[in-house]
Amino acid sequence: MKRMLWIVVVASLFIGLPFAGLANDDSERQITGFGFGGPMIGLFTLDLAEINEVLKNNDYAPLAEQLITFGGGGGAGVIGGFSFGGTGWGGSLNSHQEGKKAELSLGFGGMDVAYVVGGNERSLLSIGVVLGGGEVDLKLRDHFPVSFEDAVANPTTTTLSRGFLSAEPYIRFQVQPLMWLGLKLHLGYVFTLPGGWEEGGQEISGPSLNLTGPFVGISITFGGIGTAEVKEMVEDVLKEALGETEFDEATCAAIKAFYEKRCGSELKPSAEEETNAALVQDTLLAMSVGDLDTLEPLLAEDISWVSPEGLLPWSGTWVGKDAFLAGLAAASEAEASLNIDRVLTSEDEVSVKWHLSPAKEGGEIAYGVTVCRIEEGKILSGRDYGN
Repeated sequence: MKRMLWIVVVASLFIGLPFAGLANDDSERQITGFGFGGPMIGLFTLDLAEINEVLKNNDYAPLAEQLITFGGGGGAGVIGGFSFGGTGWGGSLNSHQEGKKAELSLGFGGMDVAYVVGGNERSLLSIGVVLGGGEVDLKLRDHFPVSFEDAVANPTTTTLSRGFLSAEPYIRFQVQPLMWLGLKLHLGYVFTLPGGWEEGGQEISGPSLNLTGPFVGISITFGGIGTAEVKEMVEDVLKEALGETEFDEATCAAIKAFYEKRCGSELKPSAEEETNAALVQDTLLAMSVGDLDTLEPLLAEDISWVSPEGLLPWSGTWVGKDAFLAGLAAASEAEASLNIDRVLTSEDEVSVKWHLSPAKEGGEIAYGVTVCRIEEGKILSGRDYGN
């Protein structure tokens, strides 16, 4: 029986690997995550040959080597990525013979780490390992006392214990009959590093106990699998990054359009996007201090720029480099310093969130966003928005 279970576990590992491609093909734009927990019933096969030999030599009946276990676990993760959780189970075996009773109890638990190689909103396929440990207790009752005095004079029970460290590699299949209810098949093999026998806290010598063997578990799980658009997740992150800052309707429309376009491309900025981001930052900083010599080569000849009244030292609408530079030259000197808080880029647009720190202590801080369009390495257009 044990040999057959081991063959099933190994075969399942090789059969399951080709299904790694089951993960969502649109993974660049969607993330499918899950979270589950629930009870599990299992079967663990262990080698009790030496212990049974000692038991038979002392008129105890031998113990069976198939342990039915009860436990449970849970975890969460993403398809095409890792999942983390915990698992635990335990059970007991009993034997009786002419007033003598032997009972072996085993408990095991640990951290569950897996890689979810495939699946969808109705199924999961995971390969992982449970790292942990447990303890085995062997309780022996030599006889049943005939009276209270007999029980005190001739104690009837001895408990022998043995701890162990363990690692259980496994493959796990899960299907979802309902969106919130799943059935899970767990096929693993437990490897253990046992400690010594103890009785009453004192170490004693004893027979070997081989706790290495196959484990099969079936679970009912409660939870769900869901898919989230990367765009939506990015928007949540940006909302948190922007904090409590409030913008007018035009600002929100510009930012929304920017992020919708941004989420259609790779999330990691390209080298060109990083260059564009640096270009816009240099432009804004040069404008804030009136450094027209630095600013002039950064602007396209047909640049257009719109800045609302009272937001920044410069305000107005300009078309053409010469008109824009003339407007900046005539602007009043800044009484606050421009600080860049966050820069976000797409292929040809850059959005900068900034704030103005007042020169005088106790002054009011102003917040805003500037959206620029880039063409051939120069600023083609810009628009300032205030909160």
